[in-house]
Amino acid sequence: MPPESDIPEAPPVASVGRLRWGSLAGAAAVAVVSLVICGFLGTWQWQRAHQQSHAVDPDPRTQLSAVMRPGEPGRGEGRLVEVDGTWANAEAGLVTGKQVDGVSAVLLVLPLTVAADATGTGVEGTLGVMAGWLPADEVVTAPLVGGTPHVTGYVRGGEGLTPPPAEPSVAGAVWLGSMSTATLAQHWTAPVYSYLVVADSPAPGWRALPPPPEQKRLDLRSLTYSAEWWLFGIFAAVISVRWMRDNGREQTAEEDA
Repeated sequence: MPPESDIPEAPPVASVGRLRWGSLAGAAAVAVVSLVICGFLGTWQWQRAHQQSHAVDPDPRTQLSAVMRPGEPGRGEGRLVEVDGTWANAEAGLVTGKQVDGVSAVLLVLPLTVAADATGTGVEGTLGVMAGWLPADEVVTAPLVGGTPHVTGYVRGGEGLTPPPAEPSVAGAVWLGSMSTATLAQHWTAPVYSYLVVADSPAPGWRALPPPPEQKRLDLRSLTYSAEWWLFGIFAAVISVRWMRDNGREQTAEEDA
């Protein structure tokens, strides 16, 4: 057994200073107040950005060939277009399962033959024109003919393929479960446009479809201010937490030495 003088002494236990509750409470209060005030101001600026948003002016109306071509991937959704053609002697599309103004509706899609010199490809194409809507119980007696062959409207994307519903057959029409141009291409002369045009004026006996939703541009200055206020609040809270970590306890005599 080694002599007592050779036994190493246990390291001294470091004394821990007392918490400075007054300072901790003050720093915590600063962090909370900063977060609340900056969060409120940031939220106010965010709401202000939405309130001051302004409508995006629609693009000037242009010829359909400048936006999309038949047989090519659809594009130009929302663009205002115009096109001349003739109504094709083919089955119209009746799309069920839709809601318009809170009413269970059926949409009418008519085939418009666009001349070769107006498609941009040098070949005739068939364009689906959404020419109106009616309540489901009024469709059977409604005519399936278009109005003027000069169509003005806006471009709308098609929808995925959905099985057709079990509806009573209507002469001159095919029932659709969705606005699928792929389905319409099986009944119309190819090439068919991938996107549709929602006509401004409805077909005779049908109701006009609602205009496209208004697009708005947010006020970027207010959005920037809101982000700055939130960052200020986070920065103040981080500084307060670090101060509490470094200064939250009284220094002991050993630390002073």
